[in-house]
Amino acid sequence: MIFSAVSKYSLVNAKVRSRLSTLLTPEHINRLAEARDLAEFYAALDGTVYQEILSKPEISFDPRVGEKLLMEQEAGWHSELLRDLRGAEKDLVSHFLEKYEIENLKVALRIREGKRGAEEIKYIIRKELPHSLAYQAISEAATMDDAVSYLRGSPFLKAVEAVYDEYREKKTLFPIEINLEIDYYDRLRSLIGDLSKRDRDVARRLVGLEIDQMNLGWMVRLKFYYNVPAGDLMDYNIPGGYRIKQDRLHKALMADSIREVISLALGKSFKNASDILTGDEQKIGRLYLLEIILWNHLITEARKTLAGFPFTIGTILSYLILKRTEIRNLITIMNGKIYKMDRSEIESHLRISF
Repeated sequence: MIFSAVSKYSLVNAKVRSRLSTLLTPEHINRLAEARDLAEFYAALDGTVYQEILSKPEISFDPRVGEKLLMEQEAGWHSELLRDLRGAEKDLVSHFLEKYEIENLKVALRIREGKRGAEEIKYIIRKELPHSLAYQAISEAATMDDAVSYLRGSPFLKAVEAVYDEYREKKTLFPIEINLEIDYYDRLRSLIGDLSKRDRDVARRLVGLEIDQMNLGWMVRLKFYYNVPAGDLMDYNIPGGYRIKQDRLHKALMADSIREVISLALGKSFKNASDILTGDEQKIGRLYLLEIILWNHLITEARKTLAGFPFTIGTILSYLILKRTEIRNLITIMNGKIYKMDRSEIESHLRISF
């Protein structure tokens, strides 16, 4: 059994271990946050794997292109891992690439609905993705029926059709966007079920922690900012959470304050969760703080996984989590420089548990 795992993961593990050595240190991230402007930020990345990406001339004309290029490189690094995988493991790692497509699709649909400017289409990522969706055509479709027709042949059509009547009734994209996420994780859990027992256990833990983060963020946002009735909240829940089980979620959604919702949902399961409960209600309502606490817990679990038995799917998933964290931090700092945020404000939005 062990020899089988070694054979299965030896090539991809060598690639992953090499890439892990290129991750930026917390000290480097701090230096980037201290940069006085974008030029200094770019210069501070000289000699790193990001030097070539952020030295492209088009970035000097439009800094937001830098975010797109980083995301495309992230997807590219992800796709390269597939070359050394086979079977259920390859199917699982490939599935994660659909997350980029869902975000692209949301942007295209929001443009079509007039919720985003048409220029936003140029910032979506297009490289190294599993399906060739016609994002431009979707964004320019005369009707939503026309837009949905462009999803034929993709795994997203079924998820959109399932809530299409609700979209028409409520005249909001919200049911479609939520169901795309729920369907994505439903199919992901099915793929995890095809793995070996050791791999299933690792994958369910890491993916479950990400589901915890999404469920709690949605619950707070829907209950207190969109006034969704408590009885409807469980319809917008992704099964498969690792720490925040369904019974705990159900109890939390009946609470009357953000503080109580978070307290009941998190319990004592998450290190530093008490940090968000010590401030006033306005501070507690800052969802990015909640996201950071839960994401930092996921980073910690990824690090623990890397320190364990190396020949499991966990090594790959942990690398993807850490790389995604690093790139989100770079994008946060870039945007901070673009909008002239001070260092303390930028740092408050960073995921820092490296």
